[in-house]
Amino acid sequence: MDKTIFITGADRGLGLSLAERFLHGGFHVFAGIYLSGKNLERLAGQFPGKLAPVGIDVIDLTSVQRAARTVAEQTPALDILINNAAVNLQKPVKPLEELDFTDMHFQKTMDVNAFGPLRVTRQFLPLLEKGGQKLIVNISSEAGSITDCKRTAEYAYCMSKSALNMGSKILQNYLKPRGFKVLAIQPGWMKTDMGGMDADIHPDEVAEDIFKLLMKPWQPDDEIFMDRLGKTLPW
Repeated sequence: MDKTIFITGADRGLGLSLAERFLHGGFHVFAGIYLSGKNLERLAGQFPGKLAPVGIDVIDLTSVQRAARTVAEQTPALDILINNAAVNLQKPVKPLEELDFTDMHFQKTMDVNAFGPLRVTRQFLPLLEKGGQKLIVNISSEAGSITDCKRTAEYAYCMSKSALNMGSKILQNYLKPRGFKVLAIQPGWMKTDMGGMDADIHPDEVAEDIFKLLMKPWQPDDEIFMDRLGKTLPW
C-alpha cells in the first residue's frame, strides 16, 4: 500500500511543489485546496489515482472536519501531515506608527498561521495514529525565531510563526508517548506569491530538501525547529 500524506495549501507555491515531489516519491497525496485546484490538474493527469484534491479552509472548523471525513473515506491511515497553509497579510510592510489595528490582519494571520495547524492536526489525528510514520510537519519560518530576530516590523507574521513554534513544541510534548514526531521547518525565502520573485530559491528545490528530510528515521526526542536541510535553529 502507498504511503499517504495530507498537505494544506497545496494549490500553489511550496504546497504545490511538495505535492508533486511526494507523488514522484510514490505517495498517495491528499492535496488541501483553499482557492483553486487548477494548478493540480497537470499532476492529476500525470499521476492518475494518486492525487486527491480536498477543499479546506484552515480557519473554518466545519471545513476542516469535512476535509478529514473526505480523506478518511479514501484511506484508513495517514503517514504524514504537512501544515503548509499560511498568510502574510501586511503588504507593504508598515512601521508601528502606521499599523491599522482595526483591519483584523493581526487576528487572521494568527488564526491561519498558528491556530490553523492545530485545528487540522486535531481533526486528522485519528488517521495519523494509524499511520506508519506518525509525522506532523509545520512549515515555520526564521521569522519565528526570537533569538535571531533582527526585524523592526512584520509583527503579525513574525508573532504568528513564533506561536506556531510554541504550538509545535507543546504538540511534541503531548504526542511523544504515542510515538509521534513533530517538526517545525524553516523552508527559506522562496519565489512564491508570498516571497516574491526576488527571493533566493525556487519552491521545487525546497520541496526536494524537505522530502529528503522527512524520509529520515525520526525519534520523538529529536530536535523540532530546523531549516530544510535539518540544521537546528534557535527558538
